[in-house]
Amino acid sequence: MRTNSLLAILPLVLSGCLAPVTSRLDRTNHQLDTTNQTLVEVNDNLTETSQRLARVEQQLARVEATLQQMDKRLEIVERVVRKVGGIKEE
Repeated sequence: MRTNSLLAILPLVLSGCLAPVTSRLDRTNHQLDTTNQTLVEVNDNLTETSQRLARVEQQLARVEATLQQMDKRLEIVERVVRKVGGIKEE
């Protein structure tokens, strides 16, 4: 049965009747290759963006720590100013 199927397709292959199918498959393969290349580029960009985001998060953590230190220092200054100025604390 399998041999009969192959023999039935053989004349189509030899006469070029399957050329449109082959052509479509070639175009589809080319489109898939292009899509895969695009996905690789997008993945690389995403990796780079993730690394940048991690660096920004680290910078923000440092800024937040600095702001907390400044807040503590300003609390002390505020208390002194209130005492010297005779202002009651809230």
